[in-house]
Amino acid sequence: YHIDIRSQRARQFKISDFDEFDHILVMDRSNYSNVVKLARSDEDARKVRPILDFLNTDDITEVPDPYYGGDHGFEHVFQLLNEACDLIIRELT
Repeated sequence: YHIDIRSQRARQFKISDFDEFDHILVMDRSNYSNVVKLARSDEDARKVRPILDFLNTDDITEVPDPYYGGDHGFEHVFQLLNEACDLIIRELT
């Protein structure tokens, strides 16, 4: 897909992210629970949303770990996130 992510770095969520961002998207229930526990208010908690909620499907609610699916697992996760991102863009614009 020729997506250059070499300059991207992962980091842990910080409480100040509630001030910095309007939308906080998480990959699974565990992430959701951990981030919501850090919320200082209901307003903070409302910013947190599972990314796959945008797909409007009950079939899959969490981003699966691609390492368990080999090449197919990575492709599946890419397609899920790509579709979710397209829908996020549509919703926010």
